[in-house]
Amino acid sequence: MGSRGIVSSFPNHGVDNLGMENDDKADMGNKKFARSDTTLSEVDLDILSKQNMVGEERKDPNLVDSSMGNLHIGGFFGQPIEASNNGSRWNPFRKKSGIMSVMHVQSKRNRLVSKHGKINTYNRGTDQQERLLKDFFTSMIDLSWFWTIFCFSASFFISWLFFGVIWYLIALGHGDLDPANLVEDSNHTVCVENINDFAESFLFSLETQHTIGYGGRATTGQCSLAIIVMAVQSIVGVVISACLAGIFFAKFTKPTSRGETVMFSKNALISMRDGVLYLLVRLGDLRQSHLLECHVSGHFLSKKTTPEGETVPYHLAQMEFGSELDGSCDYIQPFWPIVVAHRIDSSSPLYAVAPRDLQTMQFEIILTLEGTTPETGNTVQTRTSYLPQEILWGQRFEHTCVAYDKELSKYAISYAMLSRFVQDRTPRLSAKALEERDNEKGADIE
Repeated sequence: MGSRGIVSSFPNHGVDNLGMENDDKADMGNKKFARSDTTLSEVDLDILSKQNMVGEERKDPNLVDSSMGNLHIGGFFGQPIEASNNGSRWNPFRKKSGIMSVMHVQSKRNRLVSKHGKINTYNRGTDQQERLLKDFFTSMIDLSWFWTIFCFSASFFISWLFFGVIWYLIALGHGDLDPANLVEDSNHTVCVENINDFAESFLFSLETQHTIGYGGRATTGQCSLAIIVMAVQSIVGVVISACLAGIFFAKFTKPTSRGETVMFSKNALISMRDGVLYLLVRLGDLRQSHLLECHVSGHFLSKKTTPEGETVPYHLAQMEFGSELDGSCDYIQPFWPIVVAHRIDSSSPLYAVAPRDLQTMQFEIILTLEGTTPETGNTVQTRTSYLPQEILWGQRFEHTCVAYDKELSKYAISYAMLSRFVQDRTPRLSAKALEERDNEKGADIE
Protein backbone atom coordinates (compact mmCIF):
# COMPACT_ATOMS: atom_id res chain seq x y z
CA MET A 1 0.00 0.00 0.00
CA GLY A 2 1.66 3.20 -1.11
CA SER A 3 1.26 6.54 0.51
CA ARG A 4 -0.71 7.90 -2.41
CA GLY A 5 -3.17 5.05 -2.12
CA ILE A 6 -3.55 5.73 1.57
CA VAL A 7 -4.26 9.40 1.23
CA SER A 8 -6.73 8.80 -1.58
CA SER A 9 -9.35 7.99 1.09
CA PHE A 10 -9.10 11.62 2.21
CA PRO A 11 -10.31 13.65 -0.75
CA ASN A 12 -9.62 17.03 0.87
CA HIS A 13 -5.91 16.37 1.35
CA GLY A 14 -3.64 15.32 -1.49
CA VAL A 15 -0.37 14.68 0.32
CA ASP A 16 2.44 12.19 0.46
CA ASN A 17 6.00 12.01 1.79
CA LEU A 18 7.60 13.11 -1.49
CA GLY A 19 5.78 16.37 -2.01
CA MET A 20 2.91 18.25 -0.43
CA GLU A 21 -0.12 19.87 -1.84
CA ASN A 22 -2.89 21.47 0.15
CA ASP A 23 -6.21 21.75 -1.62
CA ASP A 24 -8.57 24.53 -0.72
CA LYS A 25 -11.06 23.65 1.95
CA ALA A 26 -14.57 22.99 0.79
CA ASP A 27 -16.99 25.86 1.01
CA MET A 28 -18.93 25.35 4.22
CA GLY A 29 -21.13 28.37 3.89
CA ASN A 30 -24.01 26.39 2.42
CA LYS A 31 -23.83 23.72 5.14
CA LYS A 32 -26.26 23.99 8.04
CA PHE A 33 -24.68 23.96 11.45
CA ALA A 34 -25.88 21.26 13.80
CA ARG A 35 -28.31 22.85 16.23
CA SER A 36 -27.22 26.33 15.20
CA ASP A 37 -29.97 27.87 17.31
CA THR A 38 -28.15 26.97 20.52
CA THR A 39 -25.54 29.08 22.25
CA LEU A 40 -22.59 26.98 21.20
CA SER A 41 -19.14 28.36 20.69
CA GLU A 42 -17.92 28.83 17.13
CA VAL A 43 -15.42 25.97 17.59
CA ASP A 44 -18.13 23.53 18.68
CA LEU A 45 -20.41 24.64 15.85
CA ASP A 46 -17.63 24.10 13.34
CA ILE A 47 -16.84 20.64 14.70
CA LEU A 48 -20.49 19.57 14.77
CA SER A 49 -20.90 20.83 11.21
CA LYS A 50 -17.94 18.77 10.02
CA GLN A 51 -19.33 15.72 11.79
CA ASN A 52 -22.66 16.26 10.02
CA MET A 53 -20.88 16.64 6.68
CA VAL A 54 -19.24 13.25 7.12
CA GLY A 55 -22.60 11.73 7.99
CA GLU A 56 -24.20 13.22 4.88
CA GLU A 57 -21.38 11.91 2.69
CA ARG A 58 -21.97 8.41 4.00
CA LYS A 59 -25.77 8.71 3.54
CA ASP A 60 -26.19 7.54 7.15
CA PRO A 61 -25.01 9.51 10.19
CA ASN A 62 -24.89 6.34 12.28
CA LEU A 63 -22.13 4.74 10.20
CA VAL A 64 -18.59 5.33 11.33
CA ASP A 65 -15.44 4.48 9.47
CA SER A 66 -12.79 2.36 11.14
CA SER A 67 -9.81 0.24 10.23
CA MET A 68 -11.96 -2.85 10.84
CA GLY A 69 -14.79 -1.95 8.47
CA ASN A 70 -18.08 -0.10 8.89
CA LEU A 71 -19.69 -0.42 12.32
CA HIS A 72 -23.27 0.48 13.17
CA ILE A 73 -23.79 2.59 16.26
CA GLY A 74 -26.88 2.03 18.35
CA GLY A 75 -27.42 -1.65 17.72
CA PHE A 76 -27.71 -4.37 20.35
CA PHE A 77 -27.94 -2.75 23.82
CA GLY A 78 -27.02 0.53 22.10
CA GLN A 79 -23.49 -0.68 21.45
CA PRO A 80 -21.60 -0.67 18.13
CA ILE A 81 -21.46 -4.40 17.48
CA GLU A 82 -23.32 -4.95 14.22
CA ALA A 83 -21.07 -5.10 11.15
CA SER A 84 -22.38 -3.68 7.92
CA ASN A 85 -21.50 -4.96 4.48
CA ASN A 86 -23.36 -2.74 2.01
CA GLY A 87 -26.68 -3.91 3.42
CA SER A 88 -26.14 -7.53 2.52
CA ARG A 89 -27.10 -10.16 5.08
CA TRP A 90 -24.50 -12.40 6.65
CA ASN A 91 -24.26 -15.83 5.11
CA PRO A 92 -22.01 -18.39 6.87
CA PHE A 93 -21.88 -20.57 3.75
CA ARG A 94 -20.80 -17.80 1.40
CA LYS A 95 -17.24 -18.14 0.16
CA LYS A 96 -14.78 -15.26 0.00
CA SER A 97 -14.45 -13.73 -3.38
CA GLY A 98 -11.10 -13.93 -5.10
CA ILE A 99 -10.38 -10.22 -4.93
CA MET A 100 -11.15 -10.09 -1.20
CA SER A 101 -8.79 -12.97 -0.54
CA VAL A 102 -6.04 -11.20 -2.48
CA MET A 103 -6.63 -7.96 -0.56
CA HIS A 104 -6.54 -9.85 2.74
CA VAL A 105 -3.21 -11.45 1.86
CA GLN A 106 -1.78 -8.13 0.66
CA SER A 107 -2.78 -6.44 3.94
CA LYS A 108 -0.67 -8.97 5.89
CA ARG A 109 2.34 -9.05 3.58
CA ASN A 110 5.65 -8.13 5.26
CA ARG A 111 3.82 -7.40 8.54
CA LEU A 112 4.30 -8.96 11.92
CA VAL A 113 1.01 -7.47 13.11
CA SER A 114 -1.86 -6.85 10.73
CA LYS A 115 -3.92 -3.66 10.83
CA HIS A 116 -6.59 -5.65 12.69
CA GLY A 117 -4.12 -6.77 15.37
CA LYS A 118 -3.57 -10.37 14.25
CA ILE A 119 -0.09 -11.82 14.78
CA ASN A 120 1.21 -12.99 11.39
CA THR A 121 3.21 -16.02 12.60
CA TYR A 122 2.89 -19.81 12.65
CA ASN A 123 4.79 -22.69 14.24
CA ARG A 124 6.75 -25.04 12.01
CA GLY A 125 6.96 -28.69 13.04
CA THR A 126 4.95 -30.66 15.58
CA ASP A 127 7.69 -31.60 18.05
CA GLN A 128 6.25 -29.26 20.73
CA GLN A 129 2.66 -30.49 20.62
CA GLU A 130 3.08 -32.61 23.77
CA ARG A 131 4.01 -29.44 25.70
CA LEU A 132 0.70 -27.87 24.68
CA LEU A 133 -1.18 -30.98 25.82
CA LYS A 134 0.40 -30.69 29.26
CA ASP A 135 -1.34 -27.34 29.64
CA PHE A 136 -4.70 -29.01 29.09
CA PHE A 137 -6.95 -26.26 30.47
CA THR A 138 -5.44 -23.45 28.37
CA SER A 139 -5.34 -25.68 25.29
CA MET A 140 -9.04 -26.44 25.65
CA ILE A 141 -9.83 -22.73 26.00
CA ASP A 142 -7.85 -21.95 22.85
CA LEU A 143 -9.70 -24.61 20.84
CA SER A 144 -12.56 -23.56 18.60
CA TRP A 145 -16.10 -24.02 19.85
CA PHE A 146 -16.65 -26.94 17.49
CA TRP A 147 -13.72 -28.94 18.86
CA THR A 148 -14.51 -28.00 22.47
CA ILE A 149 -18.10 -29.26 22.17
CA PHE A 150 -16.92 -32.32 20.25
CA CYS A 151 -14.32 -33.24 22.91
CA PHE A 152 -16.77 -32.98 25.78
CA SER A 153 -19.49 -34.83 23.91
CA ALA A 154 -17.00 -37.60 23.16
CA SER A 155 -15.84 -37.70 26.80
CA PHE A 156 -19.42 -38.10 28.01
CA PHE A 157 -20.24 -40.79 25.47
CA ILE A 158 -17.02 -42.73 26.17
CA SER A 159 -17.66 -42.63 29.92
CA TRP A 160 -21.24 -43.85 29.42
CA LEU A 161 -20.03 -46.63 27.18
CA PHE A 162 -17.14 -47.61 29.48
CA PHE A 163 -19.29 -47.91 32.59
CA GLY A 164 -22.07 -49.53 30.56
CA VAL A 165 -19.62 -52.34 29.72
CA ILE A 166 -18.64 -52.61 33.41
CA TRP A 167 -22.28 -52.84 34.50
CA TYR A 168 -22.90 -55.49 31.88
CA LEU A 169 -19.88 -57.51 33.05
CA ILE A 170 -21.01 -57.23 36.70
CA ALA A 171 -24.45 -58.55 35.78
CA LEU A 172 -22.94 -61.25 33.62
CA GLY A 173 -20.44 -62.35 36.29
CA HIS A 174 -23.07 -62.38 39.03
CA GLY A 175 -25.36 -64.54 36.96
CA ASP A 176 -28.04 -61.91 36.61
CA LEU A 177 -28.35 -62.64 32.89
CA ASP A 178 -28.72 -66.43 33.38
CA PRO A 179 -32.14 -67.45 32.00
CA ALA A 180 -32.70 -69.65 35.07
CA ASN A 181 -32.33 -66.63 37.33
CA LEU A 182 -34.67 -64.45 35.28
CA VAL A 183 -37.84 -66.43 36.09
CA GLU A 184 -40.30 -64.88 38.54
CA ASP A 185 -40.08 -67.57 41.24
CA SER A 186 -36.26 -67.56 41.35
CA ASN A 187 -34.56 -66.88 44.69
CA HIS A 188 -31.59 -65.13 42.97
CA THR A 189 -30.97 -61.51 44.00
CA VAL A 190 -29.56 -59.42 41.17
CA CYS A 191 -26.94 -56.68 41.55
CA VAL A 192 -28.93 -54.22 39.42
CA GLU A 193 -32.62 -54.62 38.86
CA ASN A 194 -34.12 -54.70 35.35
CA ILE A 195 -30.87 -55.22 33.42
CA ASN A 196 -31.38 -57.94 30.85
CA ASP A 197 -28.99 -56.95 28.04
CA PHE A 198 -26.24 -54.48 27.12
CA ALA A 199 -28.67 -51.74 26.00
CA GLU A 200 -30.23 -51.65 29.46
CA SER A 201 -26.73 -51.60 31.00
CA PHE A 202 -25.85 -48.57 28.89
CA LEU A 203 -29.08 -46.81 29.93
CA PHE A 204 -28.36 -47.54 33.60
CA SER A 205 -24.85 -46.12 33.16
CA LEU A 206 -26.25 -42.89 31.70
CA GLU A 207 -28.91 -42.60 34.45
CA THR A 208 -26.35 -43.21 37.20
CA GLN A 209 -23.79 -40.68 35.93
CA HIS A 210 -26.33 -37.88 35.59
CA THR A 211 -28.55 -38.90 38.54
CA ILE A 212 -31.59 -39.08 36.29
CA GLY A 213 -33.32 -41.79 38.35
CA TYR A 214 -36.29 -42.89 36.28
CA GLY A 215 -36.99 -45.59 38.88
CA GLY A 216 -36.94 -48.57 36.52
CA ARG A 217 -33.37 -49.69 37.33
CA ALA A 218 -31.51 -49.54 40.63
CA THR A 219 -28.68 -51.27 42.47
CA THR A 220 -29.29 -53.61 45.37
CA GLY A 221 -27.22 -54.32 48.45
CA GLN A 222 -26.30 -57.74 47.18
CA CYS A 223 -23.07 -56.72 45.34
CA SER A 224 -20.41 -54.60 47.01
CA LEU A 225 -18.66 -54.22 43.66
CA ALA A 226 -21.77 -52.60 42.16
CA ILE A 227 -21.87 -50.08 45.00
CA ILE A 228 -18.20 -49.18 44.46
CA VAL A 229 -18.67 -48.79 40.68
CA MET A 230 -21.71 -46.57 41.21
CA ALA A 231 -19.74 -44.28 43.54
CA VAL A 232 -16.79 -44.10 41.13
CA GLN A 233 -19.03 -43.30 38.16
CA SER A 234 -20.79 -40.55 40.11
CA ILE A 235 -17.43 -38.94 40.90
CA VAL A 236 -16.28 -39.21 37.25
CA GLY A 237 -19.51 -37.60 36.08
CA VAL A 238 -19.09 -34.69 38.49
CA VAL A 239 -15.48 -34.15 37.37
CA ILE A 240 -16.40 -34.09 33.68
CA SER A 241 -19.30 -31.70 34.32
CA ALA A 242 -17.08 -29.41 36.42
CA CYS A 243 -14.42 -29.27 33.69
CA LEU A 244 -17.12 -28.59 31.11
CA ALA A 245 -18.61 -25.73 33.14
CA GLY A 246 -15.20 -24.20 33.89
CA ILE A 247 -13.93 -24.30 30.32
CA PHE A 248 -17.22 -23.04 28.87
CA PHE A 249 -17.33 -20.16 31.37
CA ALA A 250 -13.70 -19.27 30.59
CA LYS A 251 -14.42 -19.28 26.85
CA PHE A 252 -17.53 -17.14 27.28
CA THR A 253 -15.71 -14.56 29.40
CA LYS A 254 -12.59 -14.54 27.26
CA PRO A 255 -12.49 -11.04 25.70
CA THR A 256 -11.38 -12.22 22.26
CA SER A 257 -13.52 -9.70 20.37
CA ARG A 258 -13.30 -6.79 22.81
CA GLY A 259 -10.42 -5.35 20.82
CA GLU A 260 -12.66 -5.02 17.76
CA THR A 261 -14.30 -1.99 19.36
CA VAL A 262 -10.95 -0.19 19.75
CA MET A 263 -10.09 1.90 16.70
CA PHE A 264 -6.73 3.19 15.51
CA SER A 265 -6.07 5.86 12.90
CA LYS A 266 -5.22 4.55 9.44
CA ASN A 267 -2.01 6.58 9.32
CA ALA A 268 0.66 7.61 11.77
CA LEU A 269 1.71 11.23 11.41
CA ILE A 270 4.96 13.06 12.10
CA SER A 271 4.53 16.62 13.29
CA MET A 272 6.40 19.21 15.30
CA ARG A 273 5.32 20.26 18.79
CA ASP A 274 7.22 22.84 20.81
CA GLY A 275 10.19 22.54 18.48
CA VAL A 276 10.42 18.72 18.73
CA LEU A 277 9.31 16.08 16.21
CA TYR A 278 6.64 13.63 17.36
CA LEU A 279 5.10 10.49 15.87
CA LEU A 280 1.33 10.78 16.38
CA VAL A 281 -1.36 8.08 16.40
CA ARG A 282 -5.00 8.52 17.36
CA LEU A 283 -7.10 5.79 18.98
CA GLY A 284 -10.56 5.49 20.47
CA ASP A 285 -12.81 3.05 22.33
CA LEU A 286 -16.30 2.73 20.84
CA ARG A 287 -17.98 1.29 23.92
CA GLN A 288 -19.46 3.50 26.62
CA SER A 289 -18.04 1.13 29.25
CA HIS A 290 -14.43 2.01 28.49
CA LEU A 291 -11.45 -0.14 29.34
CA LEU A 292 -9.94 0.44 32.76
CA GLU A 293 -6.27 1.11 33.54
CA CYS A 294 -5.47 1.66 29.84
CA HIS A 295 -1.88 2.14 28.84
CA VAL A 296 -0.15 2.18 25.47
CA SER A 297 3.23 0.88 24.39
CA GLY A 298 5.10 0.64 21.12
CA HIS A 299 7.80 -1.44 19.48
CA PHE A 300 10.00 -0.81 16.47
CA LEU A 301 10.67 -3.89 14.32
CA SER A 302 13.68 -3.60 12.02
CA LYS A 303 17.00 -5.14 11.05
CA LYS A 304 19.82 -4.29 13.45
CA THR A 305 23.58 -4.71 13.06
CA THR A 306 25.95 -4.28 15.99
CA PRO A 307 29.48 -2.79 15.72
CA GLU A 308 30.82 -6.30 16.27
CA GLY A 309 29.14 -7.52 13.10
CA GLU A 310 26.20 -9.36 14.66
CA THR A 311 23.09 -9.00 12.52
CA VAL A 312 19.67 -9.32 14.16
CA PRO A 313 17.21 -9.60 11.25
CA TYR A 314 14.09 -8.92 13.32
CA HIS A 315 14.92 -6.74 16.29
CA LEU A 316 12.14 -5.35 18.49
CA ALA A 317 13.09 -2.05 20.09
CA GLN A 318 10.83 -0.37 22.59
CA MET A 319 9.12 2.92 21.74
CA GLU A 320 7.60 5.13 24.42
CA PHE A 321 4.12 6.51 23.68
CA GLY A 322 2.11 8.83 25.90
CA SER A 323 -1.03 10.91 25.99
CA GLU A 324 0.68 14.12 27.12
CA LEU A 325 1.84 16.66 24.55
CA ASP A 326 5.45 15.74 25.24
CA GLY A 327 4.79 12.00 24.84
CA SER A 328 4.90 11.17 28.54
CA CYS A 329 2.30 9.29 30.67
CA ASP A 330 1.43 6.04 28.94
CA TYR A 331 -1.83 5.72 30.92
CA ILE A 332 -4.85 7.10 29.08
CA GLN A 333 -8.55 7.71 29.66
CA PRO A 334 -10.38 6.77 26.45
CA PHE A 335 -13.44 8.95 27.03
CA TRP A 336 -13.15 10.01 23.40
CA PRO A 337 -10.55 9.60 20.60
CA ILE A 338 -7.18 10.57 21.98
CA VAL A 339 -3.83 11.25 20.33
CA VAL A 340 -0.81 9.41 21.69
CA ALA A 341 2.65 10.71 20.83
CA HIS A 342 6.17 9.34 20.62
CA ARG A 343 8.96 11.88 21.12
CA ILE A 344 11.59 11.56 18.39
CA ASP A 345 14.85 12.28 20.17
CA SER A 346 18.29 10.68 20.34
CA SER A 347 16.85 7.59 22.06
CA SER A 348 14.19 7.08 19.39
CA PRO A 349 14.70 4.63 16.50
CA LEU A 350 13.30 7.36 14.22
CA TYR A 351 15.98 9.86 15.24
CA ALA A 352 17.87 9.76 11.92
CA VAL A 353 14.86 9.10 9.67
CA ALA A 354 14.04 11.80 7.12
CA PRO A 355 10.93 12.03 4.91
CA ARG A 356 12.70 10.58 1.89
CA ASP A 357 13.81 7.57 3.97
CA LEU A 358 10.20 6.53 4.47
CA GLN A 359 10.07 5.52 0.80
CA THR A 360 13.01 3.11 1.03
CA MET A 361 13.38 1.90 4.62
CA GLN A 362 11.85 -1.34 5.86
CA PHE A 363 10.50 -1.34 9.40
CA GLU A 364 7.26 -1.74 11.28
CA ILE A 365 5.91 0.24 14.22
CA ILE A 366 3.67 -1.86 16.47
CA LEU A 367 1.31 -0.04 18.82
CA THR A 368 -0.35 -1.97 21.67
CA LEU A 369 -3.22 -0.85 23.89
CA GLU A 370 -3.81 -2.86 27.06
CA GLY A 371 -6.65 -2.49 29.52
CA THR A 372 -9.11 -4.29 31.79
CA THR A 373 -12.71 -4.95 30.84
CA PRO A 374 -15.08 -3.69 33.57
CA GLU A 375 -17.62 -6.43 32.80
CA THR A 376 -15.38 -9.43 33.54
CA GLY A 377 -12.15 -7.99 34.94
CA ASN A 378 -10.11 -9.73 32.24
CA THR A 379 -7.11 -8.06 30.66
CA VAL A 380 -7.36 -7.38 26.93
CA GLN A 381 -4.72 -6.32 24.43
CA THR A 382 -5.36 -4.90 21.00
CA ARG A 383 -2.69 -3.96 18.47
CA THR A 384 -2.11 -2.35 15.13
CA SER A 385 0.96 -1.60 13.06
CA TYR A 386 2.26 1.01 10.65
CA LEU A 387 4.65 0.48 7.76
CA PRO A 388 6.85 3.33 6.47
CA GLN A 389 4.39 3.99 3.62
CA GLU A 390 1.64 4.56 6.20
CA ILE A 391 3.56 7.30 8.02
CA LEU A 392 2.88 10.80 6.71
CA TRP A 393 5.34 13.61 7.35
CA GLY A 394 4.24 17.16 8.06
CA GLN A 395 0.67 16.34 9.03
CA ARG A 396 -1.29 16.60 12.26
CA PHE A 397 -4.67 15.28 13.29
CA GLU A 398 -7.77 17.40 12.90
CA HIS A 399 -9.26 17.99 16.34
CA THR A 400 -12.86 17.52 15.23
CA CYS A 401 -13.80 14.32 17.04
CA VAL A 402 -15.28 16.03 20.11
CA ALA A 403 -17.65 18.97 20.49
CA TYR A 404 -19.94 20.03 23.32
CA ASP A 405 -23.67 20.15 22.57
CA LYS A 406 -25.47 22.42 25.02
CA GLU A 407 -28.93 21.33 23.89
CA LEU A 408 -28.25 17.75 25.01
CA SER A 409 -25.71 18.77 27.67
CA LYS A 410 -23.36 16.11 26.34
CA TYR A 411 -20.18 15.86 24.32
CA ALA A 412 -20.78 14.81 20.72
CA ILE A 413 -18.17 12.29 19.59
CA SER A 414 -17.59 11.32 15.96
CA TYR A 415 -15.33 8.35 15.33
CA ALA A 416 -15.65 9.01 11.61
CA MET A 417 -13.19 11.86 12.11
CA LEU A 418 -10.61 9.62 13.77
CA SER A 419 -8.23 9.48 10.78
CA ARG A 420 -8.74 13.04 9.50
CA PHE A 421 -5.57 15.15 9.32
CA VAL A 422 -4.39 18.52 8.04
CA GLN A 423 -1.06 19.74 6.73
CA ASP A 424 1.27 21.75 8.93
CA ARG A 425 4.66 23.46 8.58
CA THR A 426 6.86 20.70 9.97
CA PRO A 427 10.41 20.93 8.52
CA ARG A 428 11.26 18.08 6.18
CA LEU A 429 14.38 17.15 8.09
CA SER A 430 15.12 14.33 10.48
CA ALA A 431 15.28 15.00 14.20
CA LYS A 432 19.04 14.46 14.06
CA ALA A 433 19.45 17.01 11.25
CA LEU A 434 17.27 19.52 13.10
CA GLU A 435 19.35 19.13 16.26
CA GLU A 436 22.60 19.57 14.30
CA ARG A 437 21.21 22.67 12.61
CA ASP A 438 20.19 24.17 15.95
CA ASN A 439 23.65 23.42 17.38
CA GLU A 440 25.29 25.13 14.42
CA LYS A 441 23.10 28.18 14.90
CA GLY A 442 23.99 28.26 18.58
CA ALA A 443 27.70 28.04 17.76
CA ASP A 444 27.43 30.86 15.23
CA ILE A 445 25.71 33.09 17.78
CA GLU A 446 28.47 32.46 20.31
